[in-house]
Amino acid sequence: MLPKPLDSPYTSCYCEENIYFLVHRFLEQAQVKATWDIFAVIVSNATKTVALWSQLKAPAANTAVIWDYHAVLVLRSRLESHRGFLNTTLSIEEETWIYDFDSILEMPSRWEEYVEKTFPPDSDIPPQYRSLFRVISGEEYLRSFASDRSHMLSPAADSSNQYISPPPLYPIVCGPLAAAHGFTNNLMTHFVSMESSKGYGTVMDRETFVNWCSQA
Repeated sequence: MLPKPLDSPYTSCYCEENIYFLVHRFLEQAQVKATWDIFAVIVSNATKTVALWSQLKAPAANTAVIWDYHAVLVLRSRLESHRGFLNTTLSIEEETWIYDFDSILEMPSRWEEYVEKTFPPDSDIPPQYRSLFRVISGEEYLRSFASDRSHMLSPAADSSNQYISPPPLYPIVCGPLAAAHGFTNNLMTHFVSMESSKGYGTVMDRETFVNWCSQA
């Protein structure tokens, strides 16, 4: 049975933290860990202008939202599947599933539907809006992520800083390894940045991400 994010915290415009706590919830569940590998996936590009469709904040139906970055969770089956066999229907436990709190699609969605309806082929999108995907194991994400939310601050008329969107009520997030290294904020440098030589996890283009999801 697919795990549900029933009691996982959600704050609009703080997708990276929403996914952090969802990863934490799922890693606490032995059955989930036995069935799927758990990943956080950060979506961005060099210009921080990625076009995503099927988003709740889209101004109209069938239009894209341009994010600087986005975050989702992926469950990738650990079971030996019958993928590739003719006339074989995969079980729920053999599928790859994507959780996106900010999508109009069902949560979770099968990866094929999610990718098709969220990320059109690169050939259909101007280069500056094409997505790259930084795929990080759930365990590494929990250990290494840190954000002081400073990227959400904007100068106000009275010279103070105000949040662009109200922050979560819980304390700022800092994983144990990030804290041990003295990091209080590595969100942009180690996760949102799509420089493959820096940061955590593996950076993929759309085609590579599709192959990874399909376990081809």
